[in-house]
Amino acid sequence: MKVSKFLKGKIIILLVIFVFTAESSVIYAQDTTTLQKQLLLVKTDTARVKILNELCNLLENTNPNRALKYAETAYKLAKKEKYKKGEARALINMGAIQMYLGEPKKALKTNQSLYQLCKLMGDNVGMISSLNNIAAVYQRDSKSTEAAKYAFIALQTAEKHKDNSLIAICLINISTLFTQQRDFEKAIAYAKKAQLVFKKINEPENEAKNLEVLGNAYAFNGNIEKAKPYYLAALKLYQQTGNEMGNAVIYTQLVDIFSDEPLKQIEYLQKAKLIWEKIAPNHINAIANTGNYGYTLFQILKDPDKLKIVEGKLGLSKKQMLIDAENYFKKGIKLSKKIGHTELISMLTIEYAKLCEYKRNYKDALSNIKLHYQVQDSLYSQSNKNKIAELEAQFAFQKKEDKYKQQQALSKIKTQQIYLYAGLAIIVVIAIFLYFLNRYRIGQLRLKNKLQKRDAEEQAKELLHQSKLLESELKAIRSQMNPHFIFNVLNSIEAYIIDNDKYTASRLIQKFAALSRLILENSTRSLVTADREWKALKLYTELEAMRYNNAFSFNFEADESLHLTTLLLPPMLIQPLIENAILHGLIVNPKPGAHLEVQLKKHEQGICITVEDNGNGLEHQPVTRTKTGVKEKSMGLASIKERIAMINAQTNNYLASFKIMPRAEGDGTFATIHLPNFDGTVV
Repeated sequence: MKVSKFLKGKIIILLVIFVFTAESSVIYAQDTTTLQKQLLLVKTDTARVKILNELCNLLENTNPNRALKYAETAYKLAKKEKYKKGEARALINMGAIQMYLGEPKKALKTNQSLYQLCKLMGDNVGMISSLNNIAAVYQRDSKSTEAAKYAFIALQTAEKHKDNSLIAICLINISTLFTQQRDFEKAIAYAKKAQLVFKKINEPENEAKNLEVLGNAYAFNGNIEKAKPYYLAALKLYQQTGNEMGNAVIYTQLVDIFSDEPLKQIEYLQKAKLIWEKIAPNHINAIANTGNYGYTLFQILKDPDKLKIVEGKLGLSKKQMLIDAENYFKKGIKLSKKIGHTELISMLTIEYAKLCEYKRNYKDALSNIKLHYQVQDSLYSQSNKNKIAELEAQFAFQKKEDKYKQQQALSKIKTQQIYLYAGLAIIVVIAIFLYFLNRYRIGQLRLKNKLQKRDAEEQAKELLHQSKLLESELKAIRSQMNPHFIFNVLNSIEAYIIDNDKYTASRLIQKFAALSRLILENSTRSLVTADREWKALKLYTELEAMRYNNAFSFNFEADESLHLTTLLLPPMLIQPLIENAILHGLIVNPKPGAHLEVQLKKHEQGICITVEDNGNGLEHQPVTRTKTGVKEKSMGLASIKERIAMINAQTNNYLASFKIMPRAEGDGTFATIHLPNFDGTVV
C-alpha cells in the first residue's frame, strides 16, 4: 500500500503537552456538574481558582472555547489574590487551548509570561512546560531552528531533574520535530525512547500521543503497514480517555491507511469533520482535514472502480462529488490564509490547481499555481533566515571559545614568568637557566603562532573560494530560473488559455513544472548526472521554442560512447549559453532556417560541450530592450567564466576552459566548454 503525496505533505503539528505540579488539593471531582456545584459553595478565592482550573482540564479536549473562559477567569482571580501556583496553572491551560483554537501569537505571549513566572517561583516543572510550549508555537510558524532550540533545552532540564513524565513529553515533541524535517530514523528513535518511559508510568493520553507520533513517522516515510497498528492503538487509548481531539487526528490519518476502501475513507473524514466543527474549527489539523476531504474526493473521482462503489453505496453522483471536492479545497485555502499558515496554503493550492485543470478551468489552475510558487518563495526565504540564525549562533560560540583559549595561553605564560622571577631570587645560575628556557619556550610559541597564522590564512583562502563558488552557483540559479523567464512562461500559458488553446497550455504547464522540479533538485548538488542536466536543458529549450511559436529549430546530440547516467556535470553551467544563443542570436532578428545545435562529446582529457547557432552573431548584439522582451545583455557568460576559473582552482589541473567566437562559416556564434572528468569530490 502506497502513501499518498498529499498525506506525505500534511502539516505535522508539534504536540503541546502541559504539565504542572500544583499543591495538593481536596478536589477530586469526576464531572463538570459536581465541580460547578462546588464552585458555588466554596468561600475562598484560592479554592475557586483550583476548581476553575479543574473545570478547564476536564473540558479542554471536548469544549475548548468554554475551557478557555474558565482558565482566563482563574488567571484573573489568582493574579488578584497573588496566588502564584494557581496563576501558573491557569497560564498553562490558556496556552494549550489558544494553540488548539489556532491562536499561536497569543499562545506564545502566554507561555513567555508563564516562563518568567515559573523562573521567579523557582518552579522547574513549570519552566519545562513553558519551554515545550514555546517550541510548539515556533514549529507552528515553520521556525524549525527556534523550535528545536527550546525543545532540546526542555529535554536537558527534564533529564537533569529526573522527571520521567516530562522526559517522555520532551521526547515526543522532539520526535515530531524530526518527522516534520523528514528525518524519520531519528523521529522513530526518540518516540521509542518515550515508549520505554511510558512502561514505567501511567499516562494513557500522553502514551496515545506517542503511538500517534510513531504512526506518523512510519506513514510519512511510506510504510503504511507498520503505521497502521500504532494508529489503531492510539485511537483505542483516545477513546478510552474521551479525548475527542485525539480521535479526530487519528481519523484523519486513517484515511490514507485505508486508501483502497473509499467508503471507509469518507466515513473517517466525516467523523473527523464533525469533531473539529464542534470543538476547534480553526485548529491546523481541522483545516488539513478539510483539504484532505477535497483531495480524497478528487482521487475517488479519477478512479472508476472507487467512483462506482461510492455512487452505488452512498448515492453520491460524480457531479456532486466534484462540487464538494472544490468547495472543500476553497474552504481549506480560505482558512489557511486566515490563520496565515504558509505550508497549508502551498500544499492546498497546488492540489486545487490540479482539480481546476481536471475541470478544464485553466484560468483558476494558473492563478493557484502562481500562488503556490509565491508561497514557496516565502518558505525558502524563511528557511534561509533560520539557517543564517543558526550559523550566527555557531559563530558567536566559536568566538567565545577562541577568546577563552587565548586567555588560557596568556595565563600559562604569566605563570611561567612568576616561576622565573622566583628562581632568580634563589640562585643566579638557576635564574639564567630559566631565562634561556623561557626564551626557548617563547620562540616555540611564536613558531606555533606563526604556523597557526599560516593555517588560518590558508583556511581563509579556502573559505573565500567556497564563498565565491556558492555565489557563482546562486547567480547560475537566478539566470536559469529568473523572475523574467518565469513571468514570460506564465504569461504565455495565460495567452494560450485566453486563446482557448488548451492542449498547448497544458503542455506548457507540464514542461514548466518538470523543468522547475529538475532545476530545484539539481541546484542542491555541486555535481549532477549528465542525463538530468541534459533533460533540463532540453526542457528549457522546448519552452523557449514554444514561447516564440517555434521561430527556430534545435537539436541535442550526445556522443554514444558517453554514459550519461554516470557522467557528472556542474549544474546550470551550459544553460546560459543556450539562453544567450536564443535571446541574443535567433530571436532578435528572426529569419527562416534559424537553428540551435547543442552537442556533448568525448575529449582527450574529459568532455566537450558545444553550443552553435546561425543567428545574429557576436558583432550584432542588441544594445536596447526589444519588444520580444530580450535582455539588454547576458550576465550568464561572466558567470560561466567565473565558474570555470573556480573549477580549475579547485582541481588544480586547469583542464576546464570556455571560448565563444563567431561561426567559421556564415552568421552566428560558436561556443565551447571543456571540462575534466569529475570524480564527485569537487564542491
